[in-house]
Amino acid sequence: MIQNGKHIATAQTAQVCIIGSGPAGITAAYELSKAGLDVILLDGARQLDYSQSQYFKLSWPDKVRLYNGLADGVFADNEKQFLILGYDRYTSLFPTERERVYGGTSTHWGGQNRPLDAITFEKRPGFPGWPITREDLDPYYAKACAINHLYGDYGTNGTNFTAEFWVSEMQKQGIQAAIPSLDNFDTEMYQFMSNQWLNFATRTFDGTTIGNTSVRVIVNATLLNIVEQGGSVRYLNVASMTDDPDPQKATEFTVTADVYILACGAVANARQLLLSGVGNDLVGRYFMCHPLTATNAVTVTQDYLSSPESNLLGGTGWIDPTGNINNIEGRFIATADAAKSNEIGRCWFWANGGRMYFEMAPNYDSYVTLADTKDKVFSQNETHIHWQFSDLDRKTYETNCSLFNKASSAFSSIITWDKWEDLKDQWTVNGHHIGTTRMSASTSPTEGVVDQNLKIHGIDNMYVAGASVFCSTGLSNPTMTIITLSIRLAEYLQTHVIKASTS
Repeated sequence: MIQNGKHIATAQTAQVCIIGSGPAGITAAYELSKAGLDVILLDGARQLDYSQSQYFKLSWPDKVRLYNGLADGVFADNEKQFLILGYDRYTSLFPTERERVYGGTSTHWGGQNRPLDAITFEKRPGFPGWPITREDLDPYYAKACAINHLYGDYGTNGTNFTAEFWVSEMQKQGIQAAIPSLDNFDTEMYQFMSNQWLNFATRTFDGTTIGNTSVRVIVNATLLNIVEQGGSVRYLNVASMTDDPDPQKATEFTVTADVYILACGAVANARQLLLSGVGNDLVGRYFMCHPLTATNAVTVTQDYLSSPESNLLGGTGWIDPTGNINNIEGRFIATADAAKSNEIGRCWFWANGGRMYFEMAPNYDSYVTLADTKDKVFSQNETHIHWQFSDLDRKTYETNCSLFNKASSAFSSIITWDKWEDLKDQWTVNGHHIGTTRMSASTSPTEGVVDQNLKIHGIDNMYVAGASVFCSTGLSNPTMTIITLSIRLAEYLQTHVIKASTS
């Protein structure tokens, strides 16, 4: 059931209230409703238009009014309007970073899936480690594979993401495929979902969309304040907007629940907690992303792969018999041992070079906080986001390029790469907003914002979902892990926190 907040002026109650309709929020809502829980899902969008041609028209004006603020640090030269527009290099001003539409950023993502590697969860120089392991998440990654309709058997450790698996599958279809052998590099495989599954607002779960389940979806419902007292969230203040081109507040109502899940994305999650004074001093800290150059930074000057190796990396000729994924691709990534011995993060390398994409190190001095300016509708403090690199980020870039050059040169390839200083005005965020409410063990509440079960430290009934809880970025696109953590959170709430309604 989908309602519009402008038609609601009375208090709402539920067992679980989820704020945010992206992959994190909708996955949690689906899993909890399937278990029989009474769920409200809040979304701030004023409209339900799903066509991409309408994003600029319908999403951008409200983003300017409610998502604006100050973006500085690296943003000052590269993405001055990051908070509202996304990439400056897109002359069409197509808003690709943050969305104020029902379905969130699932309305535009590319569907690229791969679990985070085990090293991502481990403590190493410059990287804090997570209070959970890859093995802890493996059962939930398997469930995420099913929800995302991915190809192959996940198995114990993600069999359907190994190069060996894909060589076998391609050979079954008569395609020559082979795994390249480069010193200090692994070949990692990615699956790209079919377009029919990308938008979580319109895709089906067990044959129906989330809006046609028992979940009470309320669009045009902006969270104003989280009212907390004595270590518990008591209720939320929520408001709707009028339909005017220059909207004002329409109705205001409260939502009371046994459990609350904040799932608005890394930037908005931090801002919402800061506006309400909920959480500890680390709220907003350790903003991370996968920095990506706007133009090619790495050039491969000679061929070095055989045709079967190139076929594997490009997924050339393979056809998914189920029709659920539209492509597979391979990347070269430094091995865990190489990353540890060199004390660096890791990079993606496309076989033929191109743009650079790397694992940014957690940095306390990259952050989201509140600006002094006020938004144009509800007069709340806007966002101030500051993105800053560390010396470790430079070392990660330079060492990975050097390692890749040495490895490929053994097969007649030589690469060149731009100097770090020359890339100063090249780096963009690549749409992956990570950190700001990071995870730490319940025994270490001063080292993170949420515990290993995603509960906010010091608050007994509020949880956070999404990539904001990541302790480090890893290299895989974050959406599959976002979905995985939401499945895990829903199971935890069902098992340990709240029981299904008996009514």
